[in-house]
Amino acid sequence: MKTVFFDKDIPRILATKAAAKIMKPLLYTGLNAVKYKKDIPDPPLPTENWVRVRNIACGLCGTDISFFKATTGTDSALEPIPTAKRTYLGHENVGRVIEIGSKVTKFKVGDRVTIREYMSSCNNKDIQPLCKYCEEGNYNFCLNYGEPSPHKLPDTGAGWSDAFIATENTLSKVFDELTDEQAVMIEPTCVSVHSVTVDPPKKGEKILVMGCGTIGLGVVQAVKIIQPECEIWVLERVKTKQQFALKLGADHILQGEPYQAAADATNASKVYTGMNNNKMFFGGFDRIYDCIGGNWSNTTALRMLRPRGTLMKIGHHMRSITIDETPIWWHELKLIGVDAHGMEEWDNRKLYTFDLVQEWIRDGIYKTEGFVTHHFKLDDYKSAMRLALENPPDVIKIVLDC
Repeated sequence: MKTVFFDKDIPRILATKAAAKIMKPLLYTGLNAVKYKKDIPDPPLPTENWVRVRNIACGLCGTDISFFKATTGTDSALEPIPTAKRTYLGHENVGRVIEIGSKVTKFKVGDRVTIREYMSSCNNKDIQPLCKYCEEGNYNFCLNYGEPSPHKLPDTGAGWSDAFIATENTLSKVFDELTDEQAVMIEPTCVSVHSVTVDPPKKGEKILVMGCGTIGLGVVQAVKIIQPECEIWVLERVKTKQQFALKLGADHILQGEPYQAAADATNASKVYTGMNNNKMFFGGFDRIYDCIGGNWSNTTALRMLRPRGTLMKIGHHMRSITIDETPIWWHELKLIGVDAHGMEEWDNRKLYTFDLVQEWIRDGIYKTEGFVTHHFKLDDYKSAMRLALENPPDVIKIVLDC
């Protein structure tokens, strides 16, 4: 098996962090805590409800970049949770089942599948009985996140591998009507769609989407599908992404100085400026989707909301951040965090985000054309990472061909 993984080696992680801050070329050397092994023995199926998948392709996600730069902080809530020695990169994948255990009922050899439960859950560790959240399909809230598997698991691999093993319950079948390139877009589309369905916008809302990468562009599209009678502005510096956002349904680009532009767009008060260019105004957007994350975007989003407005917090960097919390209590704001995907309620049905999204892509409701902009071979993953970190204007979704 060939696979890319994050090695939980503290000295190497510290060196990677330092390189990301002061000597970026070192990230592409053997110093990095992210490793690529080409000669790992193919692991056996741990029990009879596991399958082996041969990967076709897998997208590059912000989470993969976070591992490559070792951005997880020791002050993060993730830090005290026990983890395996290796974390395998890649979860926006499409692959084909090449082996099944005798108790597998959901798949047959030859089926195309994609990883649904990438984060730690009862299913991907094969823990029985399932906790209440995994039982209901909201696996990202798993109560056994920090518990070990009852099996001695081998190197499992993931999306950035030529092949991997997984329990059948962690995978979703890819619809026959979808191309491989559309299938690679299923998981990131699920994040965008779930970010909107978890608290749907209301008719007539003025909405700001901050950041037009893959997730932000998907949010624009999902908002217009779920509530077409709202007005969307996007905050994005790259003109090609601005134009793509307009094509997908955005109504306006937030132009010029952000605070003044937001005040003008929402008919708010004048913008007040204090020391160190500290800005605030009264009024603002009904709802903001922050697809950037970090100190600046969270603080800015909170100040651009109207009283009792809603911040959908999507972007993150797996570490603690510093924000001005004043607008939260001052204007009684609502903050909703978004953790990937889970179980949806749509059209009087309950179904996985993965199934809803595939229906929308299949039926032409949600468009994926234009999202995938670059392809690299798995062996050339460092070049893919370099391009992602340089982030030129023509990059949206990078895909590794496995």
